[in-house]
Amino acid sequence: MKSLLSTLLLSVLAGISSLPAQEAKPLSESHSELACEFKTTAHFKDESKPDDKYSWRMWRAKHEVEVYQIGSRDGEAWRLDGAGGVMLARILHPERVEVVFNAMELRIQQRPADWYRCCSLVSQGLLDTLKPVGTQTFLGREVQEFKGEIGSEKWSVLWDKEDQLAVSIEVESDKLICKTSVQERYPLSQQPWERLTSRGYESLGYTEMADNDTDPRIKRIMARMGIKCSHKGCGPVCFTPQP
Repeated sequence: MKSLLSTLLLSVLAGISSLPAQEAKPLSESHSELACEFKTTAHFKDESKPDDKYSWRMWRAKHEVEVYQIGSRDGEAWRLDGAGGVMLARILHPERVEVVFNAMELRIQQRPADWYRCCSLVSQGLLDTLKPVGTQTFLGREVQEFKGEIGSEKWSVLWDKEDQLAVSIEVESDKLICKTSVQERYPLSQQPWERLTSRGYESLGYTEMADNDTDPRIKRIMARMGIKCSHKGCGPVCFTPQP
């Protein structure tokens, strides 16, 4: 069960996983509340496959970051829990429910959240690894350009210092060139799109499903999330996300 954010970026940020995650901190005052539409494209160098293209949106508030791939059935929201941790809500639109993973459950599943990356798309560790090479103009704003190599991949990042956001990320490997870039940007208070989190869906704790894992509706939700359990009423121990 992969994070939607990582899936939308076509795993081009996989290199970040080898860098140390940052502890969750309250969103800095330097982070603006905003809404953006992004486009992610993956180009296969040998042209064996057509380009993969995705458009998706991000809403960033002080304590929550929501993302949604346009036209998909799912979304997700990352939230500060008020105790120094980060929670994940997987939003399942057809089922009208959000399944919430608390910080401990994410750590148990070896998926701890990097709050800085949730807010900015790249980790602080990645920016520290790359080298600043100058400035550019992007959507009418001056941004910093960072370049470098991580393993066998070549990275190029355009960084909007004012928004504390990577507005363009390009990663080149032997077989693939992946690029994610902002297409539209609005202050959060003026954003024009409907958010899934505004629809008032039912909130369901991840381990709460274990108490009702024989319920047909819960079974459908588990199947949608790739959760397999071979027992009945076995509790959360068998709630193992499948790749």
